Amino acid sequence: MLFNLHQRLQSLRMVASLAQFLKQPDSLESVFKVSASLKNSALSAQMFRHLLAQPAMAGLVAQQWRPAPIDLEALEQLPEGSLGHTYAHQLRSLGLTPDSLMDPTPITSPQDYVTHRLRETHDIVHVLTGFGVDGAGELGLQAFNLAQNRSPLAVLLIFGGMLSALQNDEPLEPLLSALARGFELGLRAECVIGQKLEEGWERPLTDWQRQLRLA
Repeated sequence: MLFNLHQRLQSLRMVASLAQFLKQPDSLESVFKVSASLKNSALSAQMFRHLLAQPAMAGLVAQQWRPAPIDLEALEQLPEGSLGHTYAHQLRSLGLTPDSLMDPTPITSPQDYVTHRLRETHDIVHVLTGFGVDGAGELGLQAFNLAQNRSPLAVLLIFGGMLSALQNDEPLEPLLSALARGFELGLRAECVIGQKLEEGWERPLTDWQRQLRLA
């Protein structure tokens, strides 16, 4: 009985956060609230099991590898077409700083490690996959995240994005095309968040894409 109550409360938190997301679909804060509603859920536990079973991710956790702090000015000095230069340009254009994308909580478990890795690589994966930061691009990236990571957050954001489009009588074709491409890329590619991407900022973006089977 208590277990069922916990599940129901978890579901209510998810619905409430999703309703807030529908009011502010472009707000990073509303996305973080949806993510927080999934904490300690059975859905998140499935995602953690899936990702920690990937050799690349398991290797990072075993090493306790962490990326060096990101210096956007230094990345902007890298050659055009490199991962770092493209990433820095994207963050500048959005008015974001690396610190705003980092999870400030400490890492005390493999699950915490995965949570940090998902958040800190979000915009890097945007660059690697070529998905933009418009509505269709974000949905495409979430499809990629679902296929790659078994992400419950991706399911909620895809649902919310599609429902928002229907409510606003927006064209569905760009969203559906982005979803299809995201699923295809995610199923084909290597485990992207399990790579030491931040150690290869200077590498051409095309090299990374070939290595990870994103091209």
